[in-house]
Amino acid sequence: MIRKGLLKDQDDVLKIYDDAKAFIKSYNSPQWQDGYPNIETFIDDLKNERLYVYDIDGTAVACASFYHYEKDYEDIYEGNWLTDRTNYMAVHTIATLDSYRGHGISKQFFDYLFENFEASSIRIDTHEINKPMIKMLTKVGFEYCGIVYLGEKKDKKRLAFERLRK
Repeated sequence: MIRKGLLKDQDDVLKIYDDAKAFIKSYNSPQWQDGYPNIETFIDDLKNERLYVYDIDGTAVACASFYHYEKDYEDIYEGNWLTDRTNYMAVHTIATLDSYRGHGISKQFFDYLFENFEASSIRIDTHEINKPMIKMLTKVGFEYCGIVYLGEKKDKKRLAFERLRK
């Protein structure tokens, strides 16, 4: 079941982050190898009511952060968003415990977003080396839209994807 994250989820979510960092590192991607996401990410997302978890018997096995707006998505290069509307949700820090990867939980997060928020689309980005994420996004209906650059991150170029509400 998907629900809002709670303070009691801290240890579970930090374990999810660590599993995801190790998985991403295993295919030599620099994404998430600079300490992010971390306890500060968890606290900030919790405080701003952006953190959602996939709960199985009281344990968070996956997490995602839902944003109503993403400043870094204002400018897109080498392409265009599918919509020019600002009525979208952005998904960040989506991750799953190793033992639950491949069970369709990410798709459930995206479906949950459309069922519970009035967004016309969902936008998300990932590193170009993150082939598993790119494959999953394509499989669940996202379309590649172009390139975005994230804030002050050293390796800030990201592939941008969008999925329209059906």
